[in-house]
Amino acid sequence: MLALKENNTCSWSSGQSPIVLGDIICDTKSVTIWEREKNDAIARYFEEVFTSLGLGIKGVFEVNTLKQLLDDMLPKHDSKADVIDDIYLLTDMLTCLFDCKEVGLRLVPLTSAMCPSFHKDNIPVRLVNTYLGAGTQWLPLEQLCSTPFTESMQPFSQTNFGMYYKDNDIQTMNAFEVGMLKGEAWHESLGAVHRSCPVAKGEKRVLLTLDPM
Repeated sequence: MLALKENNTCSWSSGQSPIVLGDIICDTKSVTIWEREKNDAIARYFEEVFTSLGLGIKGVFEVNTLKQLLDDMLPKHDSKADVIDDIYLLTDMLTCLFDCKEVGLRLVPLTSAMCPSFHKDNIPVRLVNTYLGAGTQWLPLEQLCSTPFTESMQPFSQTNFGMYYKDNDIQTMNAFEVGMLKGEAWHESLGAVHRSCPVAKGEKRVLLTLDPM
């Protein structure tokens, strides 16, 4: 992290094309974001079936049987086919990028922050996408410091692994933006520092995560 700051290197990239997600392979990137637009029909689907999702869906799925399994597990409602196609699209992109046939899929409805503290995951890489509510929050690695500067006019907060950050350095993905986050098991050890966004009382959030297997 210090080397990134000293070399004036940016630890993340974003763009309006899905090709930007491939930048995660770069040995200086910890986060890449596809800035795609919100799909109102899919958002309405999750708003309407939120309660019916129960605890959500979690498991390891093969790409070639994913659509049928999702059709069996997701509640019936308008735009269900669009939801299945979108999850399949993201799964197909991930498996093509990492040359795998299975994904660890998690689709969960949330009314509170699942992981409220900034942390790193002990995995190689993860795709995240929020269908309803605010997206995942993350910190540029080059903005972290091991000791807060006493002369700073802005207060510092601390991650769950002891590094410090300023609140105005927090980045938040929008709904439907697709993020690729490195974990600590990636060979360059540039794990993305991230957390679930705060969820106000009465708000709903639906999160999709995909791990290449």
